Amino acid sequence: MRGSAIVRAALTGTLAAIILGCGGGGGGSNDVISHLLCSGTSAPAPDQVTLGCPATGIDSITLSVHLGGPTTSSSIYGLKFDLVFDPSVVQFEPPAMEGGFLKKDGASTIMQVGPDPGNPGRLIVAITRQGAVGGLQASSADQTVITLLFRGIATGSTTITFENAAVVDSSLQAIPSISFGTPLTVAFN
Repeated sequence: MRGSAIVRAALTGTLAAIILGCGGGGGGSNDVISHLLCSGTSAPAPDQVTLGCPATGIDSITLSVHLGGPTTSSSIYGLKFDLVFDPSVVQFEPPAMEGGFLKKDGASTIMQVGPDPGNPGRLIVAITRQGAVGGLQASSADQTVITLLFRGIATGSTTITFENAAVVDSSLQAIPSISFGTPLTVAFN
C-alpha cells in the first residue's frame, strides 16, 4: 500500500504542475478579451443602400448591406460596390452570405466577393440576378442584399465606406434614383 501512496502523491504533484503551467485551464492567458464595436449605422430608407451591423462582436463582426424600400424602381437587377477599410484593423472573412432580396421570386443569382489583388483594404462586391428575368422592386422597408464577416486584426478603428457603387437594372444600366448611404465605423479594442 505504501508504494501506491507514493505513486499517487507523485501523480498528484505532476498533475498540479501541469495545471499550474497551463494557467489553471483558462488558456494560459490573462489577456482581456478583444471585441469589435460598430457605430454610425443608419436605418434603411427608401431608395437607399445602407450598411448595418450589431453593436458588438467578440473577434469578428457581421456587416449587412440593406436596400430600403419601397423603391421607386421596379427593375432592380443587381448591385455592385467596393467596401473600403483599413486592412491593418479588420479583414474580410469569406464566404459572403447572400440575402434573400434578389432571389425572392426564385430567380438564380450570381455573387462575386473578393479583395482587390492590389489593395487589401478594398473588397469588391457584385451580386446580380441571372438570365433573362426582369428586375425587382423593394416593397418592404428593409431588404438584406448580402452579409459579410469581418475579423479584427489589430487594435484600432476604421471607417468602412462604399465606393464605385451602383444599383443596376436588367439592361445593366445604373438606377440613379437609388443612392448609397453613409459610412460606418468599426473599432477593435
